[in-house]
Amino acid sequence: MNPVSFGDQPPPIESAPDRDCAPASVRNGLATHRLKLLPLICLMYLTVSGGAYGIEDAVRIAGPRLALLLCLAVPLLLSLPTALMAAELTALIPAQGGFYQWVKEAFGPFAGFAEVYLTILYTAVDMAIYPVLFSAYLSFLIPLNAMAQAGLGIVLVWIAGLLNLLGIRPVGRTSVALTFILLLPFAAMVLLGSPHLLHWRPPGGQLAGHDFLGTLGGGLSVVIWNFCGWENLSVVAAEIHEPRRNYLRAIGIAMPIVILGYLLPLAVALNGASSGAGWQTGSFARAGAAIGGPLLGVAIGIGGAIGSFAIFEAAMLWVSRMPYVLASENYLPKALAEVWRSRAPAKSILLCCLIFTLLVPLGFVTLVVLDVFFYMGALMLEMAALVKLRRLQPSRTGLFVIGGGRLGLAAVVIAPILVWLATFGLALSQSPGHQDFVIAIILALAVWPVYSFCRRRYGGPAQASSTRAIFAPIQIEQRESGDHQRVRDLAGRD
Repeated sequence: MNPVSFGDQPPPIESAPDRDCAPASVRNGLATHRLKLLPLICLMYLTVSGGAYGIEDAVRIAGPRLALLLCLAVPLLLSLPTALMAAELTALIPAQGGFYQWVKEAFGPFAGFAEVYLTILYTAVDMAIYPVLFSAYLSFLIPLNAMAQAGLGIVLVWIAGLLNLLGIRPVGRTSVALTFILLLPFAAMVLLGSPHLLHWRPPGGQLAGHDFLGTLGGGLSVVIWNFCGWENLSVVAAEIHEPRRNYLRAIGIAMPIVILGYLLPLAVALNGASSGAGWQTGSFARAGAAIGGPLLGVAIGIGGAIGSFAIFEAAMLWVSRMPYVLASENYLPKALAEVWRSRAPAKSILLCCLIFTLLVPLGFVTLVVLDVFFYMGALMLEMAALVKLRRLQPSRTGLFVIGGGRLGLAAVVIAPILVWLATFGLALSQSPGHQDFVIAIILALAVWPVYSFCRRRYGGPAQASSTRAIFAPIQIEQRESGDHQRVRDLAGRD
């Protein structure tokens, strides 16, 4: 992915330097320690995927053939557009708060609050999934009843919270080590199962059964959950070293790893499979044991437990910044914006841990349905901001811009919308899904009273905040780039 100029502007001479667009309070607090490229790649991998764990329910719901097709389609129709959107807007506004800043600058304070509100809803649900997966994979190795699984999930929440209290650098270093640990069991599974790939037979069974909408919607919900989140680390943009360059680089490296990390293990495990009826959380451990023996099965089972922790502690990094950002914008108590000596928003982290502890007892599929609904609603606001900010700031010399002009922009925006609409099949065709859908709509519509309350109670952001202020560093860079070009032109004439 190379920088592309927008409109009729000539290609840039050189990339614009990174400038800190974060508020002074952020620059003096959280941004003291910054993530380098390798930890950023690993955190992005863990935030989006963390291995093939969690995709098993898609095989059970949609069947092996449709699940594989969805794992090919969703990266193209959702992951790639989302990643390109995140890369362009992070290059334009590399500010702490990420997607909140994008939507706020495009549509105003209420839209920005709605973006964070939907994000908090889906992250609260999303974060509760990982302790559930942690306990499920651990129970593959050690028989555990429901109460023991819930207890272990809660322990995981607080261990990850304590690690985040130590600061961003320990989280980054831990993520690098955990990423390599998670990749090893699946790499061994693919290597030992290479004969299955060389003589691969497509899974059997019907592609479209009697309830195709429900099958498609349920499978899509699980697959989307496994492939989404490319914009999430923009929330800590002020804590990333050279975010305008490195965010795009991290996406370019992490995305192939994520896609192959799902497709190759699934292809090995589903070679010639006639049905996905027996698949559930933990099935990869059984598939690994069948391919490489009990030792590989145990390794994958342990990896599933470790992976759930790794994803959770990585996600806690950016999730805990959301209450911090809202408190900084005067939507929540100022105490949540306090930073400890470790440069971590400690009270915000502790609040998140408390909320996630309360959500752990919910089931996996219910959590995924709610998660995807809220996530896609927030994503639509981000895509709308992408279009609006193109109009507000069309000049992007030296910054990454999605190519293809209006046609390319339309493709990036429309494809995720079509994917989101397809997930409604689950809600419209099955009564449990219908109930989850109704709950999701009620919670989403509550955004206005919540916004009104927070604004009256805590004051809301200063009215002086303007788009010109956030774009000022870009305009300075463009003037500097123009000055450099004029110097080169004069030198050429001499």
